[in-house]
Amino acid sequence: MELSCTENPSLVNFAQKDPTIFGDRRVIENLLKDETKYVISCDYFNDVQIEIQPYMRNVVATWMMEVCEEQMCEEQVFPLAVNFMDRFLSVCVIKRQQLQLLAATCLLIASKIRSSSILTIDLLCAYTDYSITHSHITSWELLVLSKLQWNAAAITAFDYIDHITDRFTWGGESTYLRRHAHTLVSICYTEPALIQVAPSLIASACICAAMRGLRMSSTTAATNDICSLLNVDPESLENLRIFIDQAVEKGMPTSPQKVNVYPNSNSCSNAAFESPKYGQPETPPDVENIYF
Repeated sequence: MELSCTENPSLVNFAQKDPTIFGDRRVIENLLKDETKYVISCDYFNDVQIEIQPYMRNVVATWMMEVCEEQMCEEQVFPLAVNFMDRFLSVCVIKRQQLQLLAATCLLIASKIRSSSILTIDLLCAYTDYSITHSHITSWELLVLSKLQWNAAAITAFDYIDHITDRFTWGGESTYLRRHAHTLVSICYTEPALIQVAPSLIASACICAAMRGLRMSSTTAATNDICSLLNVDPESLENLRIFIDQAVEKGMPTSPQKVNVYPNSNSCSNAAFESPKYGQPETPPDVENIYF
């Protein structure tokens, strides 16, 4: 009797897209109506926090993104974790030494909600070079959820990507559009300047930036379609798209050889469309040495 198991546990199975959901206008309307509940209403760097500065938030958010990429988490985990962190920082004052603890806790909660395999507490402690402990994260998990009023089903820019691209024919012009848009969404969630920007606007700008980068012929038509679908101001979308392009250029590695950020969509090479590669996710120097 053969008892060997041939399943690959590293593969994640996804359900087929439901055409009823992705074709129903009410889904978009509900997303737009509910997203306002999860967008912070203040600039917590100036209005709430005393020690936390924008560059610290950028450092720790980049660390969170690197952890998610190295652990091959689903794309929605990182934006949701950052949303938790921003909402928490808008209502609760912390010390800068506690910022990475907060980030690790938010990653844990987000992976429980949006991932088929969670980021374990021991793994997150290891990613902080053991500057935080198992008990720290478990106690802060309850604190974070209570400050979020246990409302953890937040809407992020990730939630809009498929709902936008699947409703129009131009969404199928390039097999790289979805992946490229998700990469840009992740970059946006590391930017402290965008903490008060609506997820729908971020998703719209990321799709438009991805289409321009891929040199898709229907970019102008897509911009009009997106603005009409999500009631987005065209000028705001264009301003954010320019900001995203600048953020991508800022994050590119400097080398004598010119790096093609947006290769021709006809190219057969997939490497150029991968998420930005970073080194080993280490404890950010500005938020290490956690004291309690």
